[in-house]
Amino acid sequence: MAEVPEVETIVRDLRSAVVGRSICGAEVLQPEAVRFPAPAEFAEILTKRQVLAADRRAKYILLPLSGDLLLAIHFMLWGTLTLTPRTAPRPDETLIVWHLDRDEELRLLDTLGYARAAVGEPADLAERLDLNALGPEALDPDFSVAVLARQLAKRRSAIKTVLLNQRVLAGLGNRDADESLWMAGIDPQRTAASLTDDELARLHDAICAVLEEGIELRGTQRDLFGVQGRAKHRRNIFERTRQPCPRCQTPIQHLKLGGRNTHYCPTCQH
Repeated sequence: MAEVPEVETIVRDLRSAVVGRSICGAEVLQPEAVRFPAPAEFAEILTKRQVLAADRRAKYILLPLSGDLLLAIHFMLWGTLTLTPRTAPRPDETLIVWHLDRDEELRLLDTLGYARAAVGEPADLAERLDLNALGPEALDPDFSVAVLARQLAKRRSAIKTVLLNQRVLAGLGNRDADESLWMAGIDPQRTAASLTDDELARLHDAICAVLEEGIELRGTQRDLFGVQGRAKHRRNIFERTRQPCPRCQTPIQHLKLGGRNTHYCPTCQH
């Protein structure tokens, strides 16, 4: 599942292997994978552009290009990017191909077909993708307990639901929210505004630890070069319903909060 550790891993790979290179052309194999502009224009506008940088905002990959353009890619659930020789066979799940110099291709893959890309002027793209409305980044050096407390204050919804609200905290996904709440010992059904100062501090540290561990292990998916990450998709409690809690051996429980599958320990998280 492509959450922040998986996306950040790919972004760092792009910085080392793609930034500074030229896009010689593009092919849209699945038209629905392009949000805007139209697929033919998308391919044309990218031709002869240089990749200037690789950034991330929440789960968006952002590639500034020469000519004051910005390419945005979102993996959705299971998408990914691969850098491969142009002669390598293309998997059936290939959605978009960017032809790079040195006879290589950057390919957007997704077995479910949900991954999406868009290109445009930075301000227009940010407005259309609502990037400016996203909350603070949990991996930002300025993300502190005070920032988390400010974002959660007066929020009366369940803490798990609030953590998945991208306007509150950018990029935290379902898996990492469950793992963070378990590590902090907080019931996902608690209202966000009810957390004490001590609980906020524990939650802040847990969020940072879960994301940093995932990045250190290079995520759960294959990286840009096809190497499998070492992080586990099912870590301590996520999707481990009825299995023993690693801390207290109580069977992990499952419920739906805000329409999302939620996993927690009824003993450790209270």
